[in-house]
Amino acid sequence: MADSSLFQEYINKRAIGQPAFNFDPRRGFIPTENTQKIVDLFKQKSGKNINIEPANSVMAIEGEPIWGGGGGVVFYDNPSIGIVDPLKGTTHVVAHEAGHAAFPSLIKQQKLAGKLQNQFNPLAIPRETGQRMRYVHETFAKPTMAEEASAQGLAYGALNALGIPVKEEWSTPTEYPASFLDQGIGKYMNTEIGPPTSAERKELQTILRSTDPFLQRVFKQNYNVFN
Repeated sequence: MADSSLFQEYINKRAIGQPAFNFDPRRGFIPTENTQKIVDLFKQKSGKNINIEPANSVMAIEGEPIWGGGGGVVFYDNPSIGIVDPLKGTTHVVAHEAGHAAFPSLIKQQKLAGKLQNQFNPLAIPRETGQRMRYVHETFAKPTMAEEASAQGLAYGALNALGIPVKEEWSTPTEYPASFLDQGIGKYMNTEIGPPTSAERKELQTILRSTDPFLQRVFKQNYNVFN
């Protein structure tokens, strides 16, 4: 069995600014004072009994271990619990996952209730008009982008309301939500055969042009929950 003092030494030497958890040899990973403040604020604002817990060492997201990655997740089968990397997770990740747990977007609520299903086979939608590209984007990418922009707005709003510095690896609040474009457009461009049609090129430009304004709106709307 590993010597718990090794964990304590590692945790004490972290240089991540605002850690989500500290380590106690007798109690294991425990929330920092700021993590508890964030959880309490989300509970108060939402009226829900949400919580943030440290990931155990075998947990993974899409095959990638959570430990050491600095991220977090809210699993669909337990939507009131945010799981955060206890080694490199920060208070920003805590607030982001608390946002998912406490204030899921409408589209996520529909997914959780089993009411949202893809209605069409994308291959049955005309490609030449650009409609297929738009459908793939709206179905596979935009819902995730909206949910992530919502959680980002909630995280920034909560942290600013508590006076906790925002520290994350992305250069802007909407850069992370925008990365999920690849779930739609990226996969579409990789699987369709042949060069894009003129209508697809036009539709792509429309999607790219409208993405950041859309994410900014969602972000600001949810930021204002705490302001």
